[in-house]
Amino acid sequence: MRHIKHSSMWVGLVIILPLFWKGITCQLAGYSINVPPSVSVQEGLCVTIPCKFTADHRNTFSNSFGYWRLEPPDSYYIVASNDKSRPGRKPNFYLTGNADSGDCSLTIIDVRKEDNGTYYFRFEERKTSNVKYGFNNDALTTIIVTDLTEEPVISDPGTVIAGINKTLTCTPPGNCAATSLVIQWQKSNVAGVWENSSTVTFTPSLSDHKENITCQMRNSNGKKTEKTIVLHVYSSPSDKEDSNDSPSNNENSNDCTVRAVDYTIIIGIVIGNIAAFILINVASYFCLKRHMEKRQLGNGTPDSKTEDKESTYQELSGQKTDIYYNLKAR
Repeated sequence: MRHIKHSSMWVGLVIILPLFWKGITCQLAGYSINVPPSVSVQEGLCVTIPCKFTADHRNTFSNSFGYWRLEPPDSYYIVASNDKSRPGRKPNFYLTGNADSGDCSLTIIDVRKEDNGTYYFRFEERKTSNVKYGFNNDALTTIIVTDLTEEPVISDPGTVIAGINKTLTCTPPGNCAATSLVIQWQKSNVAGVWENSSTVTFTPSLSDHKENITCQMRNSNGKKTEKTIVLHVYSSPSDKEDSNDSPSNNENSNDCTVRAVDYTIIIGIVIGNIAAFILINVASYFCLKRHMEKRQLGNGTPDSKTEDKESTYQELSGQKTDIYYNLKAR
């Protein structure tokens, strides 16, 4: 019977203890966190993990401390914090969120393979406050580091004019402030590496027209990606002698010639039609005038009989006069 009593007591404890711990958890119900369970980032790049939390039913505090730590069993390994007395041990991990505002965002730059792991956030409100909580039982965040595959980003070159300096900038995707990435510039008409810098300034010439400019990005493990753009170089408006030889003019010269020929043909056709119209009308006018003159002449000519009578009269008249003068002389 005593054995049965002890057994019953242990069974009761087994049932009661979970309820007891559940009650403690309920007392901590004012503690919550919102953070992604996993984040993937390429080696050499950067990532910001958004994070929000509440503690003691609040998200506003003063002089509070936040700590990002490795998951157990290394739970005392701090990777980032805003506590100068307990700084983070990973120099590329930063607590960028303001813990006083319930923000626990974590930023990692220049991510490396050794940054693979699972992390959690711990909050403490002042050194003398009892409001302290590690969220390792509520949310863990796993960081997964992958190989570099994303291309760098080259700034827009805009209008490139021969003889005028042009500056280009090459940055990792997402504008990461990465430190281990090596940036190299290459130009298709220049042998080897052109520049080793995220920014390059050069003076373009007409010989650079349609040449390639490439930005190559390489991480500490030697993985490389690159981005290439094609330059379009234009002549300076002040260079009137060279303007006719500029690539842009040469590219459009054929089109301009074709258009000029088209316009010439059209104008020639119009002028030809107008000239033909004028000639036809002038010829018609003279033909009509000549025809009218002939018609008028035909209507105004006396017939032969009338002509004979007039000539006979004139002859007789002349004869009579001669006879008269002859008789008078006698």
